[in-house]
Amino acid sequence: MKEIILASGSARRREILEQFIDFKIIKSNVEEIKDNDFKADITVMALAFEKGMSVAKDNINSIVISCDTIVELDGKLLGKPKDRDDAKKMLEFLSGKTHNVYSGYSLILLDKNIKYLNCVKTEVKFKSLSDRDIDNYLDTCEYEDKAGSYAIQGKGSLLIEKFNGDYFNVVGLPISKINDDLKILFDIDLMRC
Repeated sequence: MKEIILASGSARRREILEQFIDFKIIKSNVEEIKDNDFKADITVMALAFEKGMSVAKDNINSIVISCDTIVELDGKLLGKPKDRDDAKKMLEFLSGKTHNVYSGYSLILLDKNIKYLNCVKTEVKFKSLSDRDIDNYLDTCEYEDKAGSYAIQGKGSLLIEKFNGDYFNVVGLPISKINDDLKILFDIDLMRC
């Protein structure tokens, strides 16, 4: 089997993938620029592809997996917060509403000229949050480095009323769909690894 590289420094993505397969991590240095002029699905797939290609060009014989996740509500794209104030504004904006979480991913193997992109969407409904709820959550610092300023897998789960779709997509790596594509493209089934 070809070497697999995860082109991400995300601890959450690493934790998900390491349950299934051995892989190497090479963090991409691509700057994550979110532009509200583009649709969320296009944005995350483009960023995932840039991240993947930046690593794949120096590792042409390896399968490179890359991913980018963004939160979208009413056409507004929410990436990672700049600081606590930015995180507070995001959580106030999400409070009581249903938003979409998009993860775009790429699977690249340059020696076979395979450059594959896909995207997964999950709907998440937030509870109506009081100022106290938001401040208590921000005090945990869990919002740092998280799209939309929350982590569904942590204390952020207390902010959520319900979700519809792939839980792991919201965490940041839609592993079930990635496995489907690995089977088709590379005959790799994570269930058997």
